[in-house]
Amino acid sequence: MELPLAIAIALLFAGGAYSILRPNFFRIVVGFGLLSNAVNLLMILCGGFRSQAAAPFVADPHRVDGLMDPIPPDIILTAIVISFAVGALFLTLCYVVYREYGTDDPEALPVREPEDWAGGPARGAGLPRYEE
Repeated sequence: MELPLAIAIALLFAGGAYSILRPNFFRIVVGFGLLSNAVNLLMILCGGFRSQAAAPFVADPHRVDGLMDPIPPDIILTAIVISFAVGALFLTLCYVVYREYGTDDPEALPVREPEDWAGGPARGAGLPRYEE
């Protein structure tokens, strides 16, 4: 059981890393989703999941053999909810950037100098710059 799950985790990590390195905001968001799913599966694998383990509802408090630890699934459920919320936020930001600039390529976005920001000149704007 551990080998197929380890292979799936490796494929998710590889796909997530590949997607994050592509110059496209949507692929970056998908890459982060793949990485978060890979980490969740890794926590399941490291948390001692076994198909033979029973649920941690104990009728006899002196017999706890073969029961699964309830803490790792709870942490994983929390991580799934957080990764869903972060993914929704990232997708919203990608949509706003695409609607504003008409592209989802981060390298094609306009770059502004710190002096052009709404807050005025940047700190140290009066200091001499070293030219190379």
